[in-house]
Amino acid sequence: MSETIVHDHLPIYRVIRRAWPDPLDISYSQRSNVRNRWNTPEFPALYCCCSETVARAVVKDIFRLTRVVLEDLQDTAQPQLAEILWEGEVIDMITAAGLASAGFPSDYPTGSNHSQTQRAATEWHKAGAAGVLCRSASMRRLGFSVWSGNHQLWSELAIYTQNTSTRPSLLNRRDDLAWLQSPKD
Repeated sequence: MSETIVHDHLPIYRVIRRAWPDPLDISYSQRSNVRNRWNTPEFPALYCCCSETVARAVVKDIFRLTRVVLEDLQDTAQPQLAEILWEGEVIDMITAAGLASAGFPSDYPTGSNHSQTQRAATEWHKAGAAGVLCRSASMRRLGFSVWSGNHQLWSELAIYTQNTSTRPSLLNRRDDLAWLQSPKD
């Protein structure tokens, strides 16, 4: 199996729709019409962000791709931030050594597609990996390219809940939208 890394900062963040009754529900990740990087419809993943900065980038990227603006969404469809507790050892897709070990280019996520990541994820899931810590493709699409320093500012986490003995737990659901405003806004 590829290089692993201990992921232990808390909390982690998950962007959900306000109407979702359970922020830890992983069923959406298995829908056949959803294109995820780190799972397939055969196995679920709980997708999280390592900081509010990354969560904000994920929402901005979705809005950019779908050409949606926040003000046009009904209240139930507006994004909400869930704060989650989870720690564990995961596949390293953030460091040069981790990327090389996994067979990905040093500038990942540039130049990598969903079929490549899904192939690797399928192998890792079958081997019992608890998840993947990766550079955020949303951050990359929004122009970020400096993958050094504190990973919390630019990484995402996909947790394979079927493979982890430590279950993610909900700490808090944020009702405000203040997290969508960057500190400089």
